[in-house]
Amino acid sequence: MQDFDTRYNQPGGGFVSGLLFGAAVGAAIGLLFAPRTGSDTRRQIAESGKNLREGAVRTYEQAREGANSAVSKARGAYDRGREAFERTRKDVGNTISDAADQASDVLSSGVYPRA
Repeated sequence: MQDFDTRYNQPGGGFVSGLLFGAAVGAAIGLLFAPRTGSDTRRQIAESGKNLREGAVRTYEQAREGANSAVSKARGAYDRGREAFERTRKDVGNTISDAADQASDVLSSGVYPRA
């Protein structure tokens, strides 16, 4: 009697044992009262597995297509952003160069514009 108390008083021990015992009893009762024969049940399980697999494949394909589309859009946005950056960089560089040339011309002429 002492062994029984010690074994089932450990944290979680009674719950796990009860869960396993309940699952085994439930499976046995389910098989005894099943309305189908074993071959029908196996066929139904096989069909359910096939349907589950097909659904998983469809979901994977949709996710893959969505990811490819997102990557393609992101790549296009990156390329457009990079092109815009390069154009802006060139424009700013040209503006600075023009301003520097004008400042150099003014300084070398000795005539300063009034503000």
